[in-house]
Amino acid sequence: MLIQRVTAEECFGLRESILRPGQPKENWTFESDNDPRTIHLAMKDGEEIVAIVSLLPEEKEGCPWRIRAMAVKESLRGQGIGQQLLIALLATVDESIWCTARKNVQDFYQINGFTIFGDEFTMNDMPHVYMRFITP
Repeated sequence: MLIQRVTAEECFGLRESILRPGQPKENWTFESDNDPRTIHLAMKDGEEIVAIVSLLPEEKEGCPWRIRAMAVKESLRGQGIGQQLLIALLATVDESIWCTARKNVQDFYQINGFTIFGDEFTMNDMPHVYMRFITP
């Protein structure tokens, strides 16, 4: 499998089917998807995109970048694909990064060097936490 930069549009299939199934497009597209600074990465198995992540220029508490829409095809979870994708993404910038993480995946981010900041909150009827990766 190969990690490569892709367009926002190439991420839409997994964003909708995994992260926001049945929801309107405005729930899984972002204003800065086509910003020239935005980075979209995908893991491909042949021509099929099996995992995605986007890094958007959006500042929060001193972190200038935000991870959004990280997803791995359900049949491939637990094989380290998400971690490979996250490591590749972290290597693309040398500044701090933040994200909102569903509580059920908080451990994944913590294992990869992220820490929680702020209070737990509910988004899309699911508990979330703010997390950040501070560049050394």
